[in-house]
Amino acid sequence: MRLTVPLTLAAAALLSALGGYALQRRPAGAPAASASAAAVSAAPIPVSFVTVALEPFEVGVQATGTLLARESVELVSELNRRLIKVRADEGAQVKKGQVLFELDAADLNAQLAQLAVQARLAKVTLERNQKLSSEGLSTQAELETAQANLDAAEAQRRVLAVTLSKTVIRAPFDGTLGLRRVSEGAWVSPSTVLATLQDTSTLKLDYTLPERYAGLVAVGSEFGFKVTGNPQVFKGKVLAQEPMVDKATRSILVRGVVEHQPTLMPGTFATVDVPLRAEQAMLVPSMAVLPDVEGRRVFVEQGGVARSVPVEVGARTTDRVQILSGLKPGDRVVTSNLLRVRNGAKLKLLSAEAK
Repeated sequence: MRLTVPLTLAAAALLSALGGYALQRRPAGAPAASASAAAVSAAPIPVSFVTVALEPFEVGVQATGTLLARESVELVSELNRRLIKVRADEGAQVKKGQVLFELDAADLNAQLAQLAVQARLAKVTLERNQKLSSEGLSTQAELETAQANLDAAEAQRRVLAVTLSKTVIRAPFDGTLGLRRVSEGAWVSPSTVLATLQDTSTLKLDYTLPERYAGLVAVGSEFGFKVTGNPQVFKGKVLAQEPMVDKATRSILVRGVVEHQPTLMPGTFATVDVPLRAEQAMLVPSMAVLPDVEGRRVFVEQGGVARSVPVEVGARTTDRVQILSGLKPGDRVVTSNLLRVRNGAKLKLLSAEAK
């Protein structure tokens, strides 16, 4: 018991002395560390940069589209009648005006024959009244009635002839007849599709582009495209573009023309590579463009200080990005040490990077 008390008192004295030493040393050391940190934070950050300039730039845009026939139509009847004859085979090459289908017209032919008899009778009656009128034995009213009866009969014949012509369905253009949807003896109406007719002597390719490229589409310019299941790259030319922007998709519709290819069919999905020419464009390295909650931004050196600038980007190459807005020629864009650079940080410019 005697040994324990002195040892305990000695240990307490030693700890008290060490604590006092530490308290005396801390205030002197703290300001020195703070000053060192401030010196480090104030040091300019060495960065590389590129100077923005306008330069010719070939913009390549990928789009999706659909192949269409040069002309395409669904063949239907204008009348509610029975189909009595199919005059062309499925898949046949047909000429414009060729008879493809015939509908039952027996009643129409009978009515036409009846009207022919009425027209002949009206003509005879008119001639008789004209003779009697010249002899003063017929009134002018009787003569006019006979003339009206003849005109009415002829008009009814012409109306019926038009209806009769609709019982024969002809090809509206040269093309390939599709699969037949009905058989002989079927009752057809204007809503019944008999078959399709496709003119594939040339094809059309419709595709859409973002509205910002509307002014870069040139009629007659070439483009390449691929279709599913075929590695071949096909060529086409721009035929026209829709003169308005779709309000729902903010895109424009472009139509190209493609020469006939045996392996291409209307309705096929196509991936289109559209080369667009931007005569003057501002380009910066892809690494310099940083994602932001509001879009994209870059750091620009202004008076030795970094400034964060929001930008709108356009087309991309393998290592560069087109800047549509936010920068101007002559701006120096930071391209290195981007993880350390903050808005307002001091910069030390190194050599400019090659474009």
